[in-house]
Amino acid sequence: MKSNKVKKMLAASLAATMMLACTLTASASGGSAGSPGVPVRPSESAGDSSGGSSEESGSPSDSFTESITTYGAGAQISVGGSSVKTTVDGAFAAKTVQGMAVTTPLANVKASLGLTGSQTPHIIAFDTDAKKSPLAMQCVNAAAEALGGQVVATLNIDLGARENGRRVTLSNGSVGMVIGLPKNASTSKTYSVVCVQPGGKISILEDKDASPATVTFEVKAGLGTYGIVAR
Repeated sequence: MKSNKVKKMLAASLAATMMLACTLTASASGGSAGSPGVPVRPSESAGDSSGGSSEESGSPSDSFTESITTYGAGAQISVGGSSVKTTVDGAFAAKTVQGMAVTTPLANVKASLGLTGSQTPHIIAFDTDAKKSPLAMQCVNAAAEALGGQVVATLNIDLGARENGRRVTLSNGSVGMVIGLPKNASTSKTYSVVCVQPGGKISILEDKDASPATVTFEVKAGLGTYGIVAR
C-alpha cells in the first residue's frame, strides 16, 4: 500500500534529512561520541506535523515513493531471514538492509513515547547516503573511523506518532528495533550503530542481539541518521 498520506509523511522526512547540517568537532570513542556534530532540524513547515509537504524543501522522486512498503502493527516481517512481528505501524523504503521491525511491546512503546488519547506510534525509515544527507554522513563516517570500523548501511529513521490523520513530532523516548544486515555484510564482524540526532548529539549504540544476521538497538524519538558499522 502506498497511500498519499504515507507519501506526504515521507516527503516531509526526506526534505528534513536533506537539510541536516553538521560541523565535526570531536571523534567518537567508547559508548558515547560526545558532541562531534551539530545536526539541525528544519522548520516543521516542511509538513512533518500536518502530513503536508514543502515546495521549497523538495520531495521524494516518483521512484522513491514507489518503493515504499507499509506495515501495520502486528505484521510479520522477514528480518535477516527470520520472521519478526513488528509492534508499530511503519513505512519503510530502505532497500540496503534485509528488513526491520520494532520489537518493543506496543504498551511499552506508548509509555516510553508519552503518547496519549488516540495517538498511535508510527515509524518511517529509508536509505540515505552522502548525496541525500552529506553533512550528517560526515558525522557518521568520522565516528565509524574513530571506532576503527566501516559503515555498511545508513538509514534515516523518524520515530513519531499519528493522531487524527496527522503526523505528530516526538522528542522523548525510544523503541527497540531489529534490522537485517545487508546481504554482503560479514557475519564474523561485530556491529554497532552510530546515531546522529538534530541538536548535535551523537551516540554509539551497541548490538543487543546474538544473531550474526541482524543488529538490534534503540531508535530514539524524532528524526535521526543511523549508520550500521562493522568492526
